[in-house]
Amino acid sequence: MKNFIFTIIISLSLIFFSCDFSKEKKAVPLVDGKKLFALITSALDSNTSANNPISSLFDKAKDKTFVYNKIEIDSAVFGNKKIYSILLEHPIPAYNLFAVIDDSLNLLLKDVSLNGYLTAKWKTINNKDVIELKEEFKSYEVFNLQRYSLYYPVENNYKLVFRTFTFFSSPKDSIYQNIIEISDSIIRTKIPKPKFTTVADSIDSFIFDNTQFRYISNKNLFESFILKELNNTKTELSPNHILNKKSINDILEYSADNQNFITDENDFKFEIPQGWTKIYNVSLSQEINRNVKGIYFVNQKLGSTIGIVKIPLTDSAEIYVNEKLSLVKEVGNYKVRQSELKQDLKRFYQTIEHNCGNKKYLLLIEGSKSIYKDNQKLFNGIISSFIIKC
Repeated sequence: MKNFIFTIIISLSLIFFSCDFSKEKKAVPLVDGKKLFALITSALDSNTSANNPISSLFDKAKDKTFVYNKIEIDSAVFGNKKIYSILLEHPIPAYNLFAVIDDSLNLLLKDVSLNGYLTAKWKTINNKDVIELKEEFKSYEVFNLQRYSLYYPVENNYKLVFRTFTFFSSPKDSIYQNIIEISDSIIRTKIPKPKFTTVADSIDSFIFDNTQFRYISNKNLFESFILKELNNTKTELSPNHILNKKSINDILEYSADNQNFITDENDFKFEIPQGWTKIYNVSLSQEINRNVKGIYFVNQKLGSTIGIVKIPLTDSAEIYVNEKLSLVKEVGNYKVRQSELKQDLKRFYQTIEHNCGNKKYLLLIEGSKSIYKDNQKLFNGIISSFIIKC
């Protein structure tokens, strides 16, 4: 009997220590939804990133919390872990952000290539917990677009596996692309025949490529149609230099692999007062098929932007903007060409080209017309401070 009791005690002790050991190995969540929201607002509103584990989310661009249209957090449960999606929508798309992190604050996905009004939701597709994201935005002020993105879990991360436009409207017509099938191997879409545009009722197939981990179509019927319509549209496009609502061509055709001219702050001197936010690697585009990236300065209070972009020596500013740079002056030991200051009902625009022989840069200025009138000396001082180090 004593042996029996002794055996039970040993067994219970083993069970106890076994359970206790399991508890030690279980990861303890560092955040919940409320704590995560507090970390986000703190990272946005603080001037320092010290002691904030998610500050790296905003290493390129951030603004004060109150300026964002929305800051949304959603979640899904995976076994004993919770995964959070973070969506930030801003009036200037360069500040838009979508990210996925786990409850231990490991970054699983970061996407800053988003435009306009954003919505995201978790969904179960083919037994996978995926995320759908939709964008609605304008381009060149006359085109309305909607875009659909799909993010899949891949090992310990999330990845963008599919992205396509689902709606496009021009002054001529509107056209849709409906997703009719999603499986592990294929996504099929259908393009109904529009009222006025000569497009046949079409089916497109996006095959899953295991090497790229992405659904790819050899036809890309809808995007090909959008580019064709854009090129055939005779509407006079807005003279805006810096397209906060990115141009369709920039979204469809820009590839970082083709970017050979990188804006380098070591190339020039530039003095800009406090109150301007600097954003790196932002797309600046005016002329079709000319897409470049540069540094973007934004002043919310003044409602103004200044873009600085490096271009090839063989290019001229007229390739990038629909203006003639007829004014010529000397700065240091090189010449500067600039356009006349253009104004419409609300905005002003100007392009300036600096060329010192071995480097060529464009300054693209845009802002509020009324603000410019009251701060002309300030703007002239900022613009004249730019000098290339030849």
